[in-house]
Amino acid sequence: MLKKMAWLLPTAALHMACGDEETPNLDNNALMLADPEVFDIGMDPNLFASDVLSQYPDIKDCHTQGLELVGDQIFLSCTLFGTTADRDQYSKSFLLKAKLSEVLNHQGPVAWTRRDITETATVGNTSLPLGHPSGIIYDAKRGGIWSANAVYKALSHTRMTLYHPDTLMPLPGTAAVTIEDHIGTIGLIPDGRLMGMNWDSINLYYVNPGDKSTAADDSLTQIANTLTTAYQDCDTWDDAHILCSGLLKETDGIKYGRLHLLKVDALDTQGVQLVREVPEKRTDGSLRVRLGTADQENTYGTYKLTRTLANEGMAISADKQHVYFFPADLPAGKLVRYRITDR
Repeated sequence: MLKKMAWLLPTAALHMACGDEETPNLDNNALMLADPEVFDIGMDPNLFASDVLSQYPDIKDCHTQGLELVGDQIFLSCTLFGTTADRDQYSKSFLLKAKLSEVLNHQGPVAWTRRDITETATVGNTSLPLGHPSGIIYDAKRGGIWSANAVYKALSHTRMTLYHPDTLMPLPGTAAVTIEDHIGTIGLIPDGRLMGMNWDSINLYYVNPGDKSTAADDSLTQIANTLTTAYQDCDTWDDAHILCSGLLKETDGIKYGRLHLLKVDALDTQGVQLVREVPEKRTDGSLRVRLGTADQENTYGTYKLTRTLANEGMAISADKQHVYFFPADLPAGKLVRYRITDR
């Protein structure tokens, strides 16, 4: 079961898992971000030293893909690879977790658990690693974390897998869902099906895993996406909307970060529709919908980096009062939190 698209989770179930906080009554058409905070995640700088690829022994950074919050747990997915030229042959997928409270109250090292979730698949006549995980999403009904692990190449091969949130192992009694494409974003829609977006979010896939133990009754519907933003990670907003972060290449040829509130079409005919571009409210009161510029220095609170805020992982807190971003690589990347407001 693969995943690079973290989206939807039934809101009530998420609240049950994370507490009984009252959800603020926010106007979807006036949502905005404010008051950025930055957190050091306290990860061991040598966490991936034992996992380096033999072809690239000096590369010890793991490229972040997805972010999810479940109760007092924070989950991340990432890919370890050598060069762009041969990453389809040499890459590894990882799933990690830690206590969110320890990250937010960081006083020193944080205990992170990691698991190599790389599998292999035969594509053509070649055995290739499923070394690129997707954005991740918690499925309360099925009791696990979904990740879409793909060959690190567009139009390739993906296996959607449901992982146990405690062990980070495939959830017993479940079967993976295979899609002949590279799925980069994954999520849940209210009726329990998965929705996956491929590389650059050109196509959407509605996936019904059927029962949990076999693939025989899985169903799949593919439709073209009418939106042009390449979404990286999504999370549930309510029973009709999802919040997705990603990159939009504008007419100047530059990619800018975006956070979009999308309406979900459960009938598989129109895909997703843009409801609002969620802007950042700056200290002078002005708004900006461009959440950073690719390959240029950006500032988010006290954090400076040459990536957009929406570059990779994104998740919403259970009470919908905050949205979290993780735009940089592990182990040195930082967690960025914005307050969600409509004023």
